[in-house]
Amino acid sequence: MIVMVILVALLLAFFSYQLYVRVQLESLDSDNPKMKRKINFYKHQENNRSLIFLMAGTVMFSLLFAGVFYNQNVLRQETKDLELKVEEIKSSGAGSSSITVESYKENALKLTEFPWNKVVESRDATALTNYEIQLSRDWQPFFGEINATILKSNNTKSLTLSIFSSSLRDQGFETAEKNVEVFAKELAPIKEITMLDFNFTYRDKTNTLSKKAIVYSRPSKEGNLEKIELEK
Repeated sequence: MIVMVILVALLLAFFSYQLYVRVQLESLDSDNPKMKRKINFYKHQENNRSLIFLMAGTVMFSLLFAGVFYNQNVLRQETKDLELKVEEIKSSGAGSSSITVESYKENALKLTEFPWNKVVESRDATALTNYEIQLSRDWQPFFGEINATILKSNNTKSLTLSIFSSSLRDQGFETAEKNVEVFAKELAPIKEITMLDFNFTYRDKTNTLSKKAIVYSRPSKEGNLEKIELEK
């Protein structure tokens, strides 16, 4: 845009100069035929020169205008594409916040067959991380996007499973809450597990961000996993 303004200013300056020269030439006159021919010849040269510069200026102005018009179209298209991408991201975000949660049927994952004894005995941090990743992947359909953390006690050879879920809405949370009860029942025979700690951050029916913790604890090695009533 600045270049176009400069070009227009230069063209105006040039035509102003040509007008000034033409006025000066028109004021020239002579009774001498030879001098008169020279004056007419000079006028003809100036007319040709003005025409050439006019054509060149017109071509340059047209090219510049076409370039500006093209850039505006490209910018408009890029803006439109960006708006579409933003809408896609918003749609994707809306979809992720309403993840479908499946109802868990007992023994569907065969939780008792998970290598819990190996988890207890292992002292390899990488192996422990792999177990956590596997649990997060396997349990995701029943609790939404989760992070599973395994805490070990080497002294008591026991495990605490902490599950963190933050991607659910009200209906999905209700299903996940019921799944916790079924998981606790199925994991009850695994004596190595002494605590289940589920932490949910979800959107309730009014779209308000809410939190709830559900904890099961085993009072003794021989006891069952019992739900702990937490203070609200």
